Amino acid sequence: MKRRRTDRPGVRASRILTLLATLAGAVLLPAHTALAAGTAHYVNCSAAANGSGTQASPWNSVSSVNSTTFAAGDSILFAAGTTCTGQLTPGGSGASGSPVTMGSYGIGAKPVIDANGATGPVIHLLNQQYWEIGGLDLTNAASSPAYRSGVLAENSSGGVLHHIRVHDMNIHDISGWAGGWYATNAGVGVQTDHTTPVSTWDDVVVENNTFDHVDRIAVAVTPDGDGQGTGLTTGTVIRDNTMTYDGADDILVVKNDGALIDGNKAGYGGAKNTCPPSGQYCNGASAGIWMSGSSNTVVQNNEVYCHVNGADGTGYDVDWGNHNTTFQYNYSHQNLGGFMLVMPPFNIAGEPTSTVPSDGTVIRYNISENDGTNTGCPAAGTPTHGTGVFHFVGNIPNQSGSSVAVPLIYNNSVYVNKSGLNTPILYSRRGSSVTGTLSFRNNAVFNYGTGGYFTTGSGSVYSNNLFYGNHPSSEPTDAAKVTADPEFRNPGNADSGSSYAGADAYQVHPSSPVIRAGAVIGGNGGKDAFGNTVSATAAPDIGAYNGTGGNLLSNAGFETGALSPWTQASGASSSVPSTNARTGGYALTTAASGSGANQSLTGLSPNTTYLLTGWAKVANAGETLAVGVKGFGGTETYTNIATTSYTQAAFLFTTGSAGTTATVYCWKNSGGSGAGYCDDLAVERLSSAANAVTNPGFEAGALTPWTQSTGTASGVVASNARTGTYALQTGVSASGAIQTVNGLTSSGTYLLAAWSKAATAGEEVAVGVKGFGGTETYLRNSTTSYAQQPIFFTTGATTTSAAAYCYKNSGSAAGYCDDYTLIKLP
Repeated sequence: MKRRRTDRPGVRASRILTLLATLAGAVLLPAHTALAAGTAHYVNCSAAANGSGTQASPWNSVSSVNSTTFAAGDSILFAAGTTCTGQLTPGGSGASGSPVTMGSYGIGAKPVIDANGATGPVIHLLNQQYWEIGGLDLTNAASSPAYRSGVLAENSSGGVLHHIRVHDMNIHDISGWAGGWYATNAGVGVQTDHTTPVSTWDDVVVENNTFDHVDRIAVAVTPDGDGQGTGLTTGTVIRDNTMTYDGADDILVVKNDGALIDGNKAGYGGAKNTCPPSGQYCNGASAGIWMSGSSNTVVQNNEVYCHVNGADGTGYDVDWGNHNTTFQYNYSHQNLGGFMLVMPPFNIAGEPTSTVPSDGTVIRYNISENDGTNTGCPAAGTPTHGTGVFHFVGNIPNQSGSSVAVPLIYNNSVYVNKSGLNTPILYSRRGSSVTGTLSFRNNAVFNYGTGGYFTTGSGSVYSNNLFYGNHPSSEPTDAAKVTADPEFRNPGNADSGSSYAGADAYQVHPSSPVIRAGAVIGGNGGKDAFGNTVSATAAPDIGAYNGTGGNLLSNAGFETGALSPWTQASGASSSVPSTNARTGGYALTTAASGSGANQSLTGLSPNTTYLLTGWAKVANAGETLAVGVKGFGGTETYTNIATTSYTQAAFLFTTGSAGTTATVYCWKNSGGSGAGYCDDLAVERLSSAANAVTNPGFEAGALTPWTQSTGTASGVVASNARTGTYALQTGVSASGAIQTVNGLTSSGTYLLAAWSKAATAGEEVAVGVKGFGGTETYLRNSTTSYAQQPIFFTTGATTTSAAAYCYKNSGSAAGYCDDYTLIKLP
């Protein structure tokens, strides 16, 4: 965002008006002598007469407050359910451990302080410290904007002032300049003035407040203009506030060290950009939460959504001259400009830190959902500078000499699933190629849009990311990438009845390919977005979630390096060496013949369907290893795998009427000479196991409602069935059948599982799905025995159907398919 420093006569005028108001109060009313420390002063503006300030005889106007100098331990208490008109400019300061407090007494609604359209703050503290203000309702609405704020604490003392706390307030309808300077147009502004030496604050806390329709910004802890110098405010904490319809930004810190911005929720901001008269500070660009000229800022656990500003419009922003900024555990959705804005250095007159590239920026364990559009929001903006999930204004800022010079972007979950949305994942206003380097690792990118990525310098690192959906030509090269559906729990928050809502929607199912598929990153923070531990040594998940997805199996990826709680099956012993892992560092290794491991599950529910998934391979092609389940009250179920690369098995089992246990196993069948391997097994309870495919096993003896694919005709035959009597038989080439399944849920995650085989070894039969709003997905089998082909996919934002098919592409003999299952994951 471009910052312009100008003279600000409006702010100077507000101070003069405040001083005149104070003097007027002193002339009209006799001055109140400060009482002894620890005295409570009561105000009831509905009282008929002005009293002495006791609870029995309260003051009845703000003038009495303004003409009093308060001391350590004093309190100013307004009667609940009443309204006072005017501006508060109380005098005096508290002391460490004994602040002056302002709040309420009695039962009822928060006391209202209404500045009635006056210029300036509703509550103003000038060169005062150790104040706590809470439990009030502040408003200052007017028909035209001016310099107005809710609470403004200013420091022009030339030194450090301490402890300003504003809490549990309702601050609304503040008609400030939406394009004007920040702290003087804020719900809560804490400001340092241009002084020599530089004035700063220590211990500023703004928490548990509600802000609504504040112009410009809800909370700003800043100097009074650009060019303040190098002094840094310390100990700023802005947490657990709710903000709606701020005219421009939501939270800003400038020239701070160690600020914590935590647990705030901000929506619908950025709709205004009205600037003060010519010659004064003007900036119509805005973002949700951001900082500039600051060090060691932590921004975590916040939610910013539906920001509509067209110039920047992102949920978050690391602006100019910052050092060691960490964004973690945040949730961003439907912000017009994207999730994260990253500014390059540039020149601001008198502001030397603006020319310093921000360094040490860490962006981790965040969730971005459909950023780049305001679809679904009450209002929408028009972008003037483009949009991008990670939105760089210019080249990538890299500062040499920093321990973390390049931006580290890792373990974030990105979801883009809006029809026609072209939001790039990595975007720069400079163009498709930028200078500088970054690190982009362990990110889960779900992209049904058409947007791509800029290219960066040769030193950039892209590794262990998931890229699912559309794959633009600019997608980064990543040798360890995953391209399967991440299996989010409630992607896009499309299911309003789901127990996974908000950020929780981006937890994953236990069968997800992201689990244990990431790379270990040093200094990873130790926790994911949901409070799960992230190991410093074991492979993490890809994305913002690092749990097991609620997997009912323990040690499902054998990452403990030991077998327990798996037990040896009868026969030759199996082991857990640090070789042949699919993900992480370990896998189960069987002996060559008659060997495996079991795990007993208890506490299952009777008459309930569960999904078992797992990955397996064999050392020698053609030998078989079974993944299966038994002892659940039904017929033992298993899948034989005969491939030398990991292949997934996925099947359902339903417990009996009294079934509360099951035994899951990996078993290398007899007769082989090489080992078998299993990894990443999972069991998940299903809320519904209804198969959406009609005539799934072709047991009707006819094709309907399947239809012929183009090419050679296929048909249903009473031979080569995997189960039952019938199977689908294709022609020798360009032949198959397809069924369009309707009535699906948009933005729902589904499993399609089917079985296929070829009449002639080496020819391929494909099981696939298309027309679901994402990229067509298929798996091919070239063996002459039935093999299962499980495919997980997510429907588009407006798509409620999918086409499942069986297809023989080429060859000299038929192919066969049987036993289709299409279920929605819970």
